[in-house]
Amino acid sequence: MVLLVNQELLDLVQNLLSPMPPYVLGSLPAIATIGAAPMEDFFQKLMWLSRCLGSPFIGLFYTCNIPSDSTFIFWLPKHYFRRVETDNEIPYKPVGHHAMLLVMPEFERRFEQALQANKEALKALDECVANASVLERFSSLVAAYYISVGVIAAIARVFGPVVCEDWPYIPLLLAWTLPAIYRRIAHGRLLVRDPKKRLGNDKKLYVRKFDHFQDKESIHIRVVITAIASITVPWLAVVMAYNTPPVGFFCRSKYASVICSIWSFNSFLGYIHHLFDEKSKVADHIFGVWCSLCGLFVGFLLFVFTLLAKQPTWWADLFGSACASC
Repeated sequence: MVLLVNQELLDLVQNLLSPMPPYVLGSLPAIATIGAAPMEDFFQKLMWLSRCLGSPFIGLFYTCNIPSDSTFIFWLPKHYFRRVETDNEIPYKPVGHHAMLLVMPEFERRFEQALQANKEALKALDECVANASVLERFSSLVAAYYISVGVIAAIARVFGPVVCEDWPYIPLLLAWTLPAIYRRIAHGRLLVRDPKKRLGNDKKLYVRKFDHFQDKESIHIRVVITAIASITVPWLAVVMAYNTPPVGFFCRSKYASVICSIWSFNSFLGYIHHLFDEKSKVADHIFGVWCSLCGLFVGFLLFVFTLLAKQPTWWADLFGSACASC
């Protein structure tokens, strides 16, 4: 009995030491891209990455709804912004459904004090933004390649002959990160410094309402599309795995559905949080901790998924003979 346990432990260690599949390594930059943050503290960066991995809406909201030249707005707390008409703080950050416009010289010459304040603040914030390096864009391109090939491979496996090998689930599960990858490759603007430290506590940014309802309406539509996509797109992997022969791959779809259920639930919570609870620091903290914990759990599940793909016989060992590859 002891020899059997030792042999199983030795097999596990040997499998952990064996090289990761290329499609897993190639997909890692997608997680790094969606979870990029300007904080200087490594722990804070890690917590933000896990928060985005726990709720796809958070990462997609940041990448799909904030202009590349104004990404600093997302990272500044609401007390940095003031209404130009009343000189009062606003209850929400001016992004998404609560989006407002920065007061700019070419439009608002009558607000001289606000213009001067924004000019000084924007000058400091310009130092926080930099262009992505060639290596950063190339790594994002590699991730896009493996995710795209993973989607094509999944479709081919559904309609192709029965093959007793696991196909790359990880790239397919991360297909929802493609908008963030595209933005990194196409625009290449990164926030490399914490804007709160550049502004300090004395500088403020003045904002105003949109001139036309149509401009604000397009932002509302984009946020809703982002929410719907973050909730539904991950389930593409479940549908593909469910319809992939042989029947044993049904267990793969059940495993993937656990990850997608966490993503969809937290993305819905993220959208509700954006609508109503951003003005509450307590709710924001609780939601952030919850998503970070979920992100760490999802990361563990993805790691186990990788091991199971490398050793298909473990499916039957862990979940029964019905989950064997053939």
